[in-house]
Amino acid sequence: FGSYKVTYHPDGPEGEAKEIDFTPPFRRLRMFPDLEKALGCELPKPDTLHTEEARLHLDRICTQHQVDCPPPRTAARLLDKLVGDYLEETCVNPTFITEHPQVMSPLAKWHRS
Repeated sequence: FGSYKVTYHPDGPEGEAKEIDFTPPFRRLRMFPDLEKALGCELPKPDTLHTEEARLHLDRICTQHQVDCPPPRTAARLLDKLVGDYLEETCVNPTFITEHPQVMSPLAKWHRS
């Protein structure tokens, strides 16, 4: 108590202890730039994700990086699997993943910049 740090055992009491630090400010990841950095390759532009070309490009990236995505292999699902495997896996402490493309969420707004 009285601390922003919490120790927990994700694999049960005998498993390895991990510490989560809730000290603000929380880490922020920008979806496309940080995913490109993690993958080491260029992704389709967010405003082209509705095209078949973008879907095929994401499909190739998933295949190259052995990211499993069962059908239907839409651009949104492929991108979600990549984010799950390459960004979310790095998040132990609270992290905001920002700048989601509209194709992934019907409630996402266009980016103002």
